[in-house]
Amino acid sequence: MDNNGRVVTLTSGEVGSLWEGYIGETMLLCVMKHFSQHVYDGNAKGILTKNTDLLHARIARYQLIFEQEKMIAPAGFSEADVFLNAPRMFSDKFYLFYLKEMARGSIIQYSDALFGSHRRDMREFFIQNMNEYIDIFHDTIEYLLEKGIVIRTPSIPIPSKIEFVESESFLGKLRGKQRPITAQEIKAVYVNLDTNMLGKSLMIAFSQAAESDDLREYLVRGRKIAHKHIELFINLLTDEDLPSPQLWDPEVSESRIAPFSDKLMMYHTGIASTNGLSNYGTALSKVARKDITIDFGRLSLETAKFALDGVEISIKKGWLEQPPLAANRDFLSK
Repeated sequence: MDNNGRVVTLTSGEVGSLWEGYIGETMLLCVMKHFSQHVYDGNAKGILTKNTDLLHARIARYQLIFEQEKMIAPAGFSEADVFLNAPRMFSDKFYLFYLKEMARGSIIQYSDALFGSHRRDMREFFIQNMNEYIDIFHDTIEYLLEKGIVIRTPSIPIPSKIEFVESESFLGKLRGKQRPITAQEIKAVYVNLDTNMLGKSLMIAFSQAAESDDLREYLVRGRKIAHKHIELFINLLTDEDLPSPQLWDPEVSESRIAPFSDKLMMYHTGIASTNGLSNYGTALSKVARKDITIDFGRLSLETAKFALDGVEISIKKGWLEQPPLAANRDFLSK
């Protein structure tokens, strides 16, 4: 209801955000259950347990909203999609790196949901979820920094005066010597490095355990694409005399026993691709150098093609839940 007591139905933006958010949260709960089952480090276990408890409570809030709004809940993911007795596939360090990236992606998702909502209760719901992930993000960053696992983005000279661009040479050229990279461009490279490193490590692990030949081949292809993107970014940083973060591939075990269903691993890969596309889009709005802009544009197209091929596999396998649709007026008028 609004402030005047009138019943206000959910908008398309709110319905879409609830539908997408619920599926993502049920998937993450499966992942957290397996991670929590196999973590050794006490502090890492505390953070994973905290996030698992938050996920349980958040999913219950989603279910209450669905009941109140008479909206059917998506199937999402359940205990049938996680195999707790399967051996661990990742190290404790990777669990927390994963949690950091998962929290970052969820903060962005709930921020988008907030700005696409009009009902106050929905806005407050999405804000609460976002704030919980901000808290988890702080916890994981502090853990990773304390352990010396994650490096900070490099320092650059602090501005001491106001300067304006005086020449179009600031935009750079396609080849040859370029101006130094800007702070915004450095951040864009590091964010996309983290996303691709996470995606590559997940696809290494999932490709070892996937039952479906189609999925296994797709994951191997995705691993190679992510590796190519990582190499490009590392070479760019090297050319700028800047340090590169560590690869996470050694944190993946050699286990070939699936911790999750093929359906969950496919969906998770799709989320990684979607997050990558979102990051590339943001990067394109921040960079100014022509060579970097072209790189991000080219990588975006390759990621989009990979994501689309994944959707086709999901449809073929019967794994893709149909999102809420607008009314089909042509059908209704017959």
